[in-house]
Amino acid sequence: MIRAVLIDNEPLALQYFQNKLQVFQQIQIIQTFTSVEVFLNELPSIEFEVLFLEVKLKELSGLEVADIIKTERPHVSVVFITSYHEFALQAYEIGGLDYLLKPISHARLEKTVTRIEHEFSIQQMLQQATQTLLNVQCFDQFAVYSNKSLVAFKTEKTKELFAYFILHPNIPIHRDYLIEIFWPDLDYVRAKSNLHTALSYLRKTLNTIGYENCIVFSNKYYIFEKPSLVCDLYDFQKLHEDFSRLEFPSISLIHQCLAIYKNGLFVFDDYEWAKAYKDRLTKSYIELLEKGFQTTVFSDTDKAIEFLQALLEYDPYNEQKLEHYLYTLIQAGLHEQAHKIFLTYKQKLKEDLALTPSSTLLEISKKLFVESK
Repeated sequence: MIRAVLIDNEPLALQYFQNKLQVFQQIQIIQTFTSVEVFLNELPSIEFEVLFLEVKLKELSGLEVADIIKTERPHVSVVFITSYHEFALQAYEIGGLDYLLKPISHARLEKTVTRIEHEFSIQQMLQQATQTLLNVQCFDQFAVYSNKSLVAFKTEKTKELFAYFILHPNIPIHRDYLIEIFWPDLDYVRAKSNLHTALSYLRKTLNTIGYENCIVFSNKYYIFEKPSLVCDLYDFQKLHEDFSRLEFPSISLIHQCLAIYKNGLFVFDDYEWAKAYKDRLTKSYIELLEKGFQTTVFSDTDKAIEFLQALLEYDPYNEQKLEHYLYTLIQAGLHEQAHKIFLTYKQKLKEDLALTPSSTLLEISKKLFVESK
């Protein structure tokens, strides 16, 4: 049974759609709302797989509500029901599954329910895979779970070696290269022995949880043949590929990437060999924030400022970028916010470094704020 929630400000319209939907036995309507505020307040206690909602709502638009849902619960399918055809493109960009124009025929609704069933079956398979497969966490602290239980590695070097393989799947890696990375200060014979020991421990650990023969050795090269597993890094890479391909990626997609990234790769693990990989991911993180800022600055001030604050937090003293952000805010008509950002920067520079903004930035900011009045 697929659990559904319905939202529409108009009680009669809500009741009418509820009656039409009740014909489909595979859909269970667990709750209906005429108020977005009430819905959001009750959201933490409601479990559902599909949300039907009107685009034109009072407290927030249906598009804004959908964005919140797809950010917090990306597995939930969102179906828009409305009389306004002009919001269809935005609805699909947010991640909507379908867009139904009133009046809705039974045949059209039937097609939507078929789509919902298909999406539901995919989500169930993914959930099952998450529960049964190896689950590898790379962002924040490196950790590995099997059937929701933390995998214990024999030694820290064994764990670190697995982290290296996770970042370099299906790539031949020379034995001596691994020795140089993990035991640079030991003589070759001893370092080679340590590598064999760590690999032996790692293979035994993987064999115990059902992952046999995924580390192959041939002609002095090791290959980690990536098995079926769940990994937040791989999820991020896939979503970021989608983000990079799109000229106008949705805010929902950007939020999904940022939610996975958290605070960065191996934040609590001091793996020196991972520095270049971290730097590449950090660059991707900055791209996401900047795109989020550019996308929302003319439509959603609060979100745009959130993106901007995250950017400034990461790189607080970059005057060239700050200048660009100030220009963008002014162009969007956000003069007060731009001035506040500049004053905050000026204060931070004074408190942290006992410095003042460069004469160039002071001159530019003065010109900006005078012109914007």
